[in-house]
Parts: sequence; structure tokens; C-alpha cells
Amino acid sequence: MISALLGGVIMSAATIAMLVAIDITSKSINDAGKYPLTIEEKELLIKQGFSKDIELINSKLEKLEILK
Repeated sequence: MISALLGGVIMSAATIAMLVAIDITSKSINDAGKYPLTIEEKELLIKQGFSKDIELINSKLEKLEILK
């Protein structure tokens, strides 16, 4: 009887840990890619002739929605 109760507690703890891990993972995936361009990226875009598009790219990155 006690072993069944202990097994149930362990299963519940494992389920809660898995749900927390999934929640943390999905939050980090949603936040990925939402950072402004770095100086090196801006310099690369300028060298390739996209200097007028830098602000457009930054605004698109801010509005980016991943897996929603």
C-alpha cells in the first residue's frame, strides 16, 4: 500500500517536472531571435548594400513570433 502511494507521488513529481521543463523551453524558444542586430551584423549589411533596410530588419525581429 505504501509503495503504491510512494509510486504515485513519484509519478506526480515527474509529471510536474516535465511540464515545467516544457514551459521553460517554449518560453525560451519564443524569446529567441528577438534581439536587435549586433554591430557586426549591421556592418555586414552595410557592406552588402542593405544600409537602408537595417531599421526594417530590426522592427521585423522585434515582431517575430515563433511557434505561437
